[in-house]
Amino acid sequence: MRAPQPGGNLEERHSMGMHIGHPPQDMWGAMPGGPFGSQDLVSSDNVEQYTRLVSSQIARVEIGTASRNRFQHQIARTSVGPLNFIYIRSDPLEIHRTARCIERDNQNEYLVGINLVGNAVVSHPHQRTVVDAESLFLLDKAIPYRSTHDDATARLLVSVPRRLLESRLPDPSHFLSVTPSIRNGIGRLAAHHLGLLAQEGLLLNNNTRIQAIDMALDLVGLAFQGGETAPDLEAGAPPQSAALLLSRAKAYLRCHLDDPDMDPATVAKAMNISKRYLHKLFSTADTTFGTWVREERLTRANAMLVDPRFDHISITEIALRQGFNDIPHFSRQFRARYGYPPRMARTDAIRMTQ
Repeated sequence: MRAPQPGGNLEERHSMGMHIGHPPQDMWGAMPGGPFGSQDLVSSDNVEQYTRLVSSQIARVEIGTASRNRFQHQIARTSVGPLNFIYIRSDPLEIHRTARCIERDNQNEYLVGINLVGNAVVSHPHQRTVVDAESLFLLDKAIPYRSTHDDATARLLVSVPRRLLESRLPDPSHFLSVTPSIRNGIGRLAAHHLGLLAQEGLLLNNNTRIQAIDMALDLVGLAFQGGETAPDLEAGAPPQSAALLLSRAKAYLRCHLDDPDMDPATVAKAMNISKRYLHKLFSTADTTFGTWVREERLTRANAMLVDPRFDHISITEIALRQGFNDIPHFSRQFRARYGYPPRMARTDAIRMTQ
């Protein structure tokens, strides 16, 4: 892969050796690799290796640097459920995702970035965005872009399946120029949760991991919708207040899913909004109240069925704990959702464990 030639200003600003700052200590603690330990970092001074690692782990790109012989970097990677995390510290560089790269790569993901150290300029077709240090930024893997880092940089990139982000942002492509600060507010909460998810996600059980991912992505969506430079949304897209209310509604429901009598009227009353407006909130996320509750309950039930720690609990008890009071109805819904009955989910999990 032939890397694009960097501009002269990049070479002029390149200094001998790598002088990469650390992420903000109040956010990441004392760990040298952000949410990763020093033992997880892969270090090299080879730009070709950097290109291969980034292209295989996060997005296919072409790289330009001031000196291909002196380019130093550190990379660490982990996956939590459907999310892939990659932490990068490097010398100044220019990243180019060309149409050729896109054609040969997965396009069904967005990249949520946390720019920790160093400023960057990201150029999309007809759009140029300055990404300051300690800011969030968003990239669409289906759209070409060029990212220029004139100084040493540290950043965390998270690849997110399109469906997961689009359920929280009305149209993520409208937010490519939005760079919420992570120094305070929702942006700080979003970045903090992503960092903790990268560090602790593999230690969580499946059910808790799914909820933690949902919480982190909810905060990411709120951060971009609440960005000071957010563009005008298309007619019908949910404003920030609606997104906040929807997040609150989901949080309330997650705490009361075991109640089989939970209904829209109860949730609307608890949130001091009308039942009609509650239904409208869920419609902005392309779902309904009933569909969301059913999917959440089935997800939790499946997580318990495949977790060996709950082998002593009967399938009936698991269904009741998730708010299903009609066991035959639960079995039918489970089969419709996963393609097999609840008992098979458990027996297959036991067989795999053995």
